[in-house]
Amino acid sequence: MKNKVILVVDDELEIRALLSRFLSRKGFKVFSAGTLTEGRRLVDERSPNLIFLDVNLPDGNGLKELKKWSHDFDSLQVIMMSAFDHQEARDEALSSGAIHFLSKPFNLAVLDQLIQKQISTN
Repeated sequence: MKNKVILVVDDELEIRALLSRFLSRKGFKVFSAGTLTEGRRLVDERSPNLIFLDVNLPDGNGLKELKKWSHDFDSLQVIMMSAFDHQEARDEALSSGAIHFLSKPFNLAVLDQLIQKQISTN
């Protein structure tokens, strides 16, 4: 598990810090970005095993980026996140290649179960 790399792309510093601390304590190597531009760079440089990607970012829409990443990287696993749990966004994320859709704020125990399930199957 220690060699697994996770990327968190969210414009909210508190979310990035919370996920980074939580995931680092679980033994993952964690990188974070506050914009899609920075997230794209880290995807190319760090080849993450799992990405937490916010829907609404200051420089673009995470759902559109998800579609691009799903097309460009076959094995990339993305968990979409949003403070706005709209069924349409949830459906679009899952049909575009996301493995899960998290509504913020999220329960860390549920998050832990989700991560363990995804990492253990890949």
